[in-house]
This record gives sequence, C-alpha cells and structure tokens, in this order.
Amino acid sequence: MAQPKKQKKSRWRRRALISLGVIGVSVPALWYAIHEVPGFGPAVADGIRAVLGPGVVAWAEDTAYAVQDRFDRWRYRDAKPKTFWEAPSGVAAAPPPPSALPAAVAAGAAPPIASAAPAEAGFPPPAFAAPVAAVAAEGDGAWIAAGDHAGNQPALIYKSVVHPDPKRGFAAVAVVAIDLKRVDLRLVAGKQEPESNKVPSERRPGVIPKEAFPDLVAAFNGGFKAVHGHWGMMLGGETYVVPRAIGCTVAMYKDGALRIGAWPTVKDDEPKMAYYRQTPPCLLEQGKVHVALETTEYSKNWGATVSGETVIRRSAIGVDKSGRVLFYALGEAMTAQALARAMRAVGAASAAQLDVNYSYPRFLFFERDTGEETPHVSSPIIPGIKYQKTEYVGGPEIRDFFYVARRRPSSS
Repeated sequence: MAQPKKQKKSRWRRRALISLGVIGVSVPALWYAIHEVPGFGPAVADGIRAVLGPGVVAWAEDTAYAVQDRFDRWRYRDAKPKTFWEAPSGVAAAPPPPSALPAAVAAGAAPPIASAAPAEAGFPPPAFAAPVAAVAAEGDGAWIAAGDHAGNQPALIYKSVVHPDPKRGFAAVAVVAIDLKRVDLRLVAGKQEPESNKVPSERRPGVIPKEAFPDLVAAFNGGFKAVHGHWGMMLGGETYVVPRAIGCTVAMYKDGALRIGAWPTVKDDEPKMAYYRQTPPCLLEQGKVHVALETTEYSKNWGATVSGETVIRRSAIGVDKSGRVLFYALGEAMTAQALARAMRAVGAASAAQLDVNYSYPRFLFFERDTGEETPHVSSPIIPGIKYQKTEYVGGPEIRDFFYVARRRPSSS
C-alpha cells in the first residue's frame, strides 16, 4: 500500500513544479504584453471583468499598483526627480515662492495646494513656480514649444513638467498648453464607449473624420467607461449618458468657448453646447481645489480601484481663467490630490480628471508627409506610451477621445 501513496505524492509534486513553472513564465509574459502590446492590457482587463466582475479587476489593479508604488519609493529614494526631456539652455522657470516648502512638507506630509503664477491673457502661459521645491527638477515650470510648428507660424502647443508629490520624486506630470484661439477641440464618441442604448453604433464612427486630416495636430484620451460612474456625455445634440449633478463637465459651446465645472453651474447652457463630457468631481473649479482633496491624499473618488490607495497613471484636462489656454496633463505615479496640485500650479483655473491606469491616458502628436493624405502619429507626449501610427485615424476606437485641429481663417 505504500507504493501507491508514494506515486500519488510524486505526481502531486510534479504537478506543483509544472504549475510553478507555468506561472514563472506566463506572469512575466503577461506583464510584458500588458505594458508593451498596444490594446492588450485593456482587452485582458475587460475580459476578466466580464467573467469575474469589476471588483476582481479593481482589487488586482489596486494590489499591483500598491506593490509597485512601494518598490518605486524604495528604488528611487535617492534618485533625482524624474523628467521626460531635457530643458533647452536659457529656458528658465519661475522661482519657487518662499513658502513653497513649509516645515510640514519637509517632514514628509502632503503640502497644501500651491497657488500658480498669475495667469495672462496671452499665449504661451507664463512660467510657473514648482509647487514642491524639494522634488522639482531643472526646467520645471518652463514652457517649451512642442509638436509641428515649422515655418514662421508660432507654436500652437507648449509643454512643461511639474513634480507635485513631496513623497515621490518619480511622480512627474507632463503638461501641454494649447492655444484655443487658433485651434478647435473636438470630441469623438467611441464605437462602444461610453456605452449607450440611445445612440446606435452606425452613428458612432469612432475615428477622426477625413475632412479634419489636413488640420489635425494632436489627439488625447477621453473619460471613464460608462460602467465606472455613469458620467454624462452629449455630442451633436444626442445624449449618450444622462449627466450627473456631481459630475465635472467639460463643455464646449457652439461659439468655441470652453467651460469646465460641476453640472449645476453649466446645465442651463446646454442648448448652447456643441458637446459635453463628464468626469468625476472637478479637481479644480474657479481656482479652488475640491474639498475632498485638500487633506485626503488617497481619495477613492477619482480612481477605478477598490481602496483608492493606488498611485497610478492619470490624465486631466483644464482651462485657464481667461478661457484661452487649454491644458492637458499626463502624470506617472499620481494620486488625484497630486494631479490637482499640478493643474493648479501650471495655471488651470478649472480642471477635470480624465481616464486613468496604464493603458488609457495618452497624448499623441500627428503629422503628414508631403503628398500624404492620411496623417500619422509622430510622437507621444512622454516616452513609454504605446501606440500605433494609425491611432485615431486608421479605424474605429472603442473609447471616446478628443482631438485638436488648426482653426482655419474665416472666409468672411
């Protein structure tokens, strides 16, 4: 009788070793695919979510990001603050204010949201002070021309970097400032998202229209999937998702004006709007940070995870007090609180968080070669953004997005 027991034990050990081997190979392969293959991460998450429910995926994301944050804080504890590009010589940022780093911040506590340099009516916006001097990098606060601005035409887009988290020098935000006097900001509904039973798929092309190709400058991600908050959206007079009172509303008016604010502040203007897209509550509104972010570092109201204690890639959209400058921000290792601090520092008066997590936030520049009919992606705003050259122009996108096009002079 002893021999069968030994055989069973041996088989169990072999199976355990095989299982460990499979895990040892498949987990790194899966990690690589999620981070290196465009679209793979979202597809995996959506597939698991459909079978096991959103709670399982949220828990997995929360756990993974928490482990990564602890590892990064150890790994980069003595490193210089992360940056995405070298600032050109002679480009200086505004000096930090004397109170930029109070004693509480030096001790490791989260600082109050810093005030930005006074906004101007012109473009580009003025250089801004680093909100947390202890983690600022050289060039933080300086605006550098970005994208395709060949010839004698002034740049439509400028970029800068800001480090808003006193605990994480590796938590960096790339921000672009866009001149709304010379471009149009347009919204495109995804083929599937935000999910709606009111607008059929045949009225959702999910791609930038060909008539916009000659003037296309850039494109960037939209907001959460409908299941994650049911935030409202209207485009071209069709309501995809009904608005929520607490939703931060990115509203484009038919006259070209852009407003960002809670739904009660803009709802009476809905007939004047070309579109609106809602997000979780505003990070900033009329210069004030959302009350929940003033003292709460890890708020779960601006993320898709269970506990809200994750530090993840986040994106945001904002507008300055004059209404002329549009800001888009993409931050690595961000809390919602840090993202709000960054948006206020760069000069946004109102700001809304857009999508989050590794695969979704993206800002892509476009260009067209001589004789080329269809534009292609020339570069992302930061290294590490996975994309295809035909993104947004070659086929339907599942999720909604914005694009930026040069405004043609009026014929009148």
